[in-house]
Amino acid sequence: KRSVRTLFLRPRSENSVPRMASLLLAPISCVGSALAQCAGACAATACCKLLTCGCLASPLSTNIFYSAILLVATVAALILRYTRQDLSVCVSGDCDDGSASTWMPTGSASYDLCEGGRCEGMWAVFRISFSLAALFSVLLLLSCCKSEFSVLVHRGFWAAKLIGLAAISVGTLFTPNDVFAYYAWVARFIAPGFLLYQLVSFVDAGYTINERLVDRDEESPPRPLLCFANGSGVAWKGLNLLLCLCLYSALLAGTGAMYYFFPQADCPFNPSAITSTLGMSLLNTGLSVSNVAPHGALLTSAFVSAYCTWVCYGALTAMPYADCNPSAGTEGVAMTAVSLGIATATVAYLTFTAARREERRASDKGRGAAGGGGGAADAVSVYVDGEAEGEGEGRGRLPAVQPQSFASFYAVMVLISVYIAMLLTNWGTEHYEEAGTNGTATNSTAAEDAEALLFDEGSYNASLTASWVLIGTGWLCSLLYCWTLIAPRLCPSRDFGVEL
Repeated sequence: KRSVRTLFLRPRSENSVPRMASLLLAPISCVGSALAQCAGACAATACCKLLTCGCLASPLSTNIFYSAILLVATVAALILRYTRQDLSVCVSGDCDDGSASTWMPTGSASYDLCEGGRCEGMWAVFRISFSLAALFSVLLLLSCCKSEFSVLVHRGFWAAKLIGLAAISVGTLFTPNDVFAYYAWVARFIAPGFLLYQLVSFVDAGYTINERLVDRDEESPPRPLLCFANGSGVAWKGLNLLLCLCLYSALLAGTGAMYYFFPQADCPFNPSAITSTLGMSLLNTGLSVSNVAPHGALLTSAFVSAYCTWVCYGALTAMPYADCNPSAGTEGVAMTAVSLGIATATVAYLTFTAARREERRASDKGRGAAGGGGGAADAVSVYVDGEAEGEGEGRGRLPAVQPQSFASFYAVMVLISVYIAMLLTNWGTEHYEEAGTNGTATNSTAAEDAEALLFDEGSYNASLTASWVLIGTGWLCSLLYCWTLIAPRLCPSRDFGVEL
């Protein structure tokens, strides 16, 4: 018979300690495994929602996201352009001088566009521009129809969009420069579309700013000015007048400076561009304050005239002839920076106006459905867990959105993607094209003309194409604004929203 001691006090075996440790660690391992599974499931769910349409952003956040992509890409392209980085990988062995950065065989399209390694930064700009244009073109095709799927594509699939952009960018590294030489040729005909949109936006912004100031002026209570009773909104009147004075002062000073610094003799382009721009500005200003255009405003005319004067200055500084361009030999960084700033302001204007229109449409639909339960507030909310609040929808169902089309938005994005390439590369041309290597003329008959050209490798602002595009933009802007002033008089049967 076993004693009580042998029954309850068994001798300790060698494996007793590991067994006790395993018993103590079992709950901890179970909890850790459960937490790891939960974290993995949450990460997988988040990735799936980012890759699909389960995570929708607000209209404004969506447009800001696209604008941020453009801004980062533009800054990268600008840096690569002026540091002369090519971003190409030679995989076929057709690299002249044994260098991947000058992958341009003699006689190829890329060699014809720009000889040797002087245009290395241009190819990097073309690659970035092509990647953006390709991404927005795909989104344009997917969201061109008015449907719920268009909204989901526009406001969802964030990770998929970034992965797609990265994949396209990597693919361009292995693409020969000849492809982007043809892309540059096509882009010359597409990029002016953004300039046209920029002009329309600029004129519209001028009218909008003037209307906002007038509305604030009428809504403001009466305030005394210098101890004398004055009308309502004196501060807004003063701001309007101050803006007009500043803009017209800058316009006149800039015009006088252009007449003084840019040679007039033997350079017919200079006086013609300056005089025509000044004449159109005076004409539009006179129409805006006359009875012909009662809807005209002096501030809007000042905005448009100042912009056209700046564009005229850019056209003069873009001339490749040293005898007619005193700024020859400079890199033109200031002009490029201001042009990029204007383009950025245009994109910002597009971002906020497009988001405001989308939210207004949702609000109008919500007011129309008032009393029927579930207005547009539910339609534009951001869904994270796939479950509509208060409606008992199950997980995994797509969020409710109203059908819309975003074709115009992505069309503008494609245009600005192409315009960036043209702006940073002088519209795909180089000022070396009329001369041989190291500034020597290509033939004896063109020797005198070639000597007048700018051959400084540090200059990027000399191009006849860029000069004519800029002056044409200024003329078109003036004519477009002039049409908005006289159109109600010329076409009285049409409704322009103007009371004559």
